[in-house]
Formats: sequence, structure tokens, C-alpha cells
Amino acid sequence: MTLAPTGSGTTPDAAKGKPERTREPGERRLLTGLMANSIALYAIYGAVPAVLLANLVADVAPGSKSTSLGVISAIGAFGAMLANPVAGALSDRTRGRFGRRAPWMAGGALLGGLSLVALGLGNNLLWIGVAWALAQISLNALQAPLTAVIPDRTPENRRGRFSSAAGLAQMLGATLGTVVAAGFAHALGLGFAVFGVLIILGTAVFLLLNREPAAAAPQDGPFRWKAFLRGFWVSPRQHPDFAWAFVGRFLLVLGYYCVFSYQLYIPDDYLAMTRDRANDLVPLLSLAMVPGMVAMIVVSGPWSDRVGRRKPFVIASSLGMTVALALPLVLRNEASMFAYSVISGLAFGMYMAVDTALMTQVLPHPDDAAKDMGVLNIANALPQAVAPAVAAATIGLTGGYQALFGTGIILVVLGALSILPIRTVR
Repeated sequence: MTLAPTGSGTTPDAAKGKPERTREPGERRLLTGLMANSIALYAIYGAVPAVLLANLVADVAPGSKSTSLGVISAIGAFGAMLANPVAGALSDRTRGRFGRRAPWMAGGALLGGLSLVALGLGNNLLWIGVAWALAQISLNALQAPLTAVIPDRTPENRRGRFSSAAGLAQMLGATLGTVVAAGFAHALGLGFAVFGVLIILGTAVFLLLNREPAAAAPQDGPFRWKAFLRGFWVSPRQHPDFAWAFVGRFLLVLGYYCVFSYQLYIPDDYLAMTRDRANDLVPLLSLAMVPGMVAMIVVSGPWSDRVGRRKPFVIASSLGMTVALALPLVLRNEASMFAYSVISGLAFGMYMAVDTALMTQVLPHPDDAAKDMGVLNIANALPQAVAPAVAAATIGLTGGYQALFGTGIILVVLGALSILPIRTVR
């Protein structure tokens, strides 16, 4: 395996920014494999932070579990955010008989799985922190090239279908992971090992059934780290569509999660319920989101393929989120929270179904697909990480939850407006 020189390998089609791609004979197998591998990956993201890791930290440091979990999670999230675009960029420049993506996917899954097994053996906070950071970095080294398989091997007019599959896999994986992990609450070491083995086997099966063509060796010049690092900056002036897509995704996701992350405190503080009633209500609100979200994820991606448009779906999802956020702002009762959950599930499901497809169509260079998708993934991961802090600051500065709902509305509307200037996507 070798690294190609930075900027090499651009084909005439790639230079136009609109490469010609034909439908692969194994498209159905590729779609099924991507979805299964993504479910395994997101099952870990659902199972570990909220259940397995939280229980492990509580066992090891019961007196400081909240602070310790927050620090460990923040370090892991920071490592993941850096690893995703870096691993993607390295896979873009990898050349060899096994292709560009497969070596990184295999290595990321193997190291990530072993790190999870090691995490389950942890008996002190340092061990747990290091093991979880390594797992996050390794799993993101898998995720970046896995995401790039869509722009690499699917035509633009079929990407809505793959985007829907990615969104559905994300939701199903996180949900199933949380449910399965709950069964290992009293056998944490076994639980970590099960998920570690799952991601190794799932990735191996995907790679064996969807073999990647060999990537030709570089023809000119050595790999240069300076040029490689400089490549992470995508100039908004030269590539405005990419910049607008980044901003749009960041604002929409931030607006959604600002309110979603405070679902427990809204019934408690805003609706003046008892803590017990609030704890009983939150799972019901989450369940109310699921049917509409699943339906819109399944329908919207293929629908956007048929009509050849992505922007109207983003605009419609933003309008839906706006209505959902306005209801509890105007009607301060339990029914409005259920209406919020149902409508926001429909709206966010529609957004998830077309988001990946839209992002793959604004990539500056097809040869840098994994790196650029990794950069765009920051616009998804970072707002989820900072949303609780933004929500807390909003409530603290204004003294009320009305401002939180208002802030969410402003952010999702601005996110949708940021999509409008994109010229390469209808």
C-alpha cells in the first residue's frame, strides 16, 4: 500500500467536477452491505456512550461519574472529529491491490473492535479514557472511507436511495445498540466484546462481498505532508457550494439538537411536571418520533432521485422543524410536546434522507471524496457536541425556554436559507 502524491490522479471527468458513472451490476449488494455495516457502526455509537461506558465509569468512579464521563466523552469526541477527515484524506491517496478504501476500513474496524474489548477490561479512568479515545479514532478511520463509498461507486441520480439507507441505518443502529446494550448492564466486559466482534465481522463481510478494484500506483512525485495538511482547507471562494453545504448542515443540526438535547428538562422546568413524570414522558416522546422519521427516511431519498432535486426536501424539512418548534412555544402543555415529537420526526427524517446525497454532489474533487466528506461530517458531529452548551447559555442568558425554542427556529431557518445559494444541486 502506498500514498499517492497530493493532487495526483485526477481524471478528465474529475476535472469537470461531474464524473460520469454508470450503475454497477452489484448495486443492490453494495446498498445492503453499506446499510448492514453502518448499522453495526452506529449500534456502537448508540450502545457505548449512553449505556456501557456510562455504567463502566459509574462502577469505577461513582463519586465523580458525571464529570469523569463528560471529560472522557469530550476527549473521545475530539479525537473522532480529527480522525474522520484525516483518515479520509489518507484513504483518498492510498494506492494498492486492495483499493483505496478497503485497507482503512479493515484496519479501522480491527483496531476499533480490539479497543472496545480492551475498554471492557478497564478498571481505572486513565485506561477507560485512552481505550475509548483509541476506539473513537479507529472507528472514524472506518467511517470516513465507508461514507466515501457512496460518491465513489454510485451515480448521482441514485444517491438519494443510498442517502435514505444511510439515514435509516444510523437511526436503526443507534436504537438497536441502546436496546441490546441494556441487556449487558451487569456484564459490561461481555457487552463491549460483543460490539467489538460485531464491527470486525460486519466490516469483513462487507469488504469480501463488495471487493474494491485495485488503485493504480502513483505516476509522479512523492507524497508531501505539507501539501496534504494544506488540503484540509477548502476555500469558500473557490468552492462556495461546499462552504454553503457545510454551513447549512451545521445550522440545521444545531437547531434540531439544541431542543432535542433538553427533552428531559423541558417537561420538568418548562411544563412544571414532577421529575418522575418527566422521566416517564421522555421515552414516550422519543417513541413518538420514530414512525414518521422512518417513513420519511424510506420515502424521501428515492423520491428526490425521481424528481432530480434535493433542495426542496431540505426546505420542506426546515419548515416542518419550524412548525414543530413553534408548537410548544405557543401551546405550553404536554400535547404540544407530543405534536413537536411527531412533526420533528417527520421533518428530520426527510432531512436525513437527502442530506448525504446533497453533500456528495458538492464535493470539490472526486479524488478527495473521503477527506471532503470527513470535513463535512464535522458539521454534523460538532453541533451535536456543542448543542447542550448553546442551549444552556440561551436559557441562562434569557431566563426561559421560550428563547430556546426561538433560537432553534432561527437556526433551522438559517440552515435552510444557506442551502439556497448552492448552484450545482437543484
